[in-house]
Amino acid sequence: MISPLVSAIIPTYNRKEYLGKAIQSVVDQSYEHIEIIVIDDGSYNNYAESICAQFSNCNYFYKENGGLSSARNYGVNLAKGEYIGFLDDDDLWESSKIEKQVKVLLENPSIDCVHSSAAVVDKNGSPTGDIIGATQNKVHKRSGYVFWNALGTWVVKSPTPLVRKKVFQPDLLFDETIKVGEDVDFYQRMFYRHKVCYINEPLAFYREYNNKERLSVQREKYVGIEKKMYANFKRMKIKNPFILYLIAVKLLEKAIKKNNSLYFVEKKTISRINIYFRPRYFLNRYF
Repeated sequence: MISPLVSAIIPTYNRKEYLGKAIQSVVDQSYEHIEIIVIDDGSYNNYAESICAQFSNCNYFYKENGGLSSARNYGVNLAKGEYIGFLDDDDLWESSKIEKQVKVLLENPSIDCVHSSAAVVDKNGSPTGDIIGATQNKVHKRSGYVFWNALGTWVVKSPTPLVRKKVFQPDLLFDETIKVGEDVDFYQRMFYRHKVCYINEPLAFYREYNNKERLSVQREKYVGIEKKMYANFKRMKIKNPFILYLIAVKLLEKAIKKNNSLYFVEKKTISRINIYFRPRYFLNRYF
């Protein structure tokens, strides 16, 4: 049997110090049938092309700057693989990641995404001992149709998913207007349509280090994303108005909690009655 092609999409933007290591972690996979696609999202200097040239199976593409969502969508459009994995240019894949995930997808045709926990490493790539993923008593909640237990609560960790390419549709892509938290929006909407499988072991390495330019640490920019998420759910043509109502309630509760954890002085106070009776109104008014 011919092994399915996997497309590894690595966006990069003005961060050359880790890119070669990210690519090497894909090259070192025990699964061999992988194409590597590096998307240079309009970096100031042309560092990425020379780094990519060091690897025989690495394809370099340059585009005008449009943000991480734009770069990922660009890569999806170029991808020839049946399965797609995303890797940020400062993260790494564990060497057996793709082999284990492809096996799950081949054996389970109803599963469209396989994700896992991730081990945290420092700026030098050394493990910190921290693991990002489900606690042992909640592992079972990360597989299957997870939409309602995930909405507003958790999302897959960015370097871990392997997704069937068929998942990506005109109304289910990364929102290019969202500059921070685009993965939260995409994967929550993906959960609505597709079943997933969680592998309870760290199959990727998530790098944590002090750099104010990292999007993941700019928490204030996540405020208000729920309003855009709700609009994106509506664009998916969900016909049941009660489901849209429940989505609005969950997103409003999450938006309030997030805002109030950041802005203690300017807390949003909305009564439970208003949350349940007018979720869409307050989602639009306050966020």
